[in-house]
Amino acid sequence: MFIVYSPEGRNRVTSAQGFPKLKVDPTKETLALGESEMDQLPLNPVQKREGRSQSALKQYQAVQHPPRTPVVKISEMMVSPVITIEQHQTIEDAWKLIKNAKIHHLPVLNEDGRLVGLLTSHDLLSLKYEANPSVRDNEMIVSDWMKKEVVTTKADTDIRRVAYVMSEYNLSCLPIMSELDEVVGMVTQSDIVRRLGQSPPLEVYA
Repeated sequence: MFIVYSPEGRNRVTSAQGFPKLKVDPTKETLALGESEMDQLPLNPVQKREGRSQSALKQYQAVQHPPRTPVVKISEMMVSPVITIEQHQTIEDAWKLIKNAKIHHLPVLNEDGRLVGLLTSHDLLSLKYEANPSVRDNEMIVSDWMKKEVVTTKADTDIRRVAYVMSEYNLSCLPIMSELDEVVGMVTQSDIVRRLGQSPPLEVYA
């Protein structure tokens, strides 16, 4: 499940088409054999006949009971705890947090601790904050520059769905929310790429 948080509230992300099917290697596709087809296999010498029957049976069973792809939940790779900032803090506060903690994403909370936005190092670089004294002296606050719609998900979401949504919406990160609407983790594009490169490999949505 994916939810968009903003200063106005929260809304679920929905898609009329839904998620696409997993990729299948065409070289591994196998046609299922019905019982009548198996009964009509040519009768050859005993050893040959048994070999073909066993081969056909294995193909049939493989199609009817394909190996299950392991489900990897996003909680297994998210970073926790998460450094956050309040919406009324200054851009200078945000810059110090990002620089000192060596992070690139800051979830923004309101006075009630609810997620209302996201501020990134890219946002601050676009302001030329560090190089421009006039910007630093302007006492700008976080809520003026944060992204006000944040796509999030829950800790039990399949990593493949997370990878698809991050790609579809061009998201550099995805906050992970608890059932109490608290930010409990963070996952980035780099985290996804590293996990997909590990063994065992994961099939991803196209």
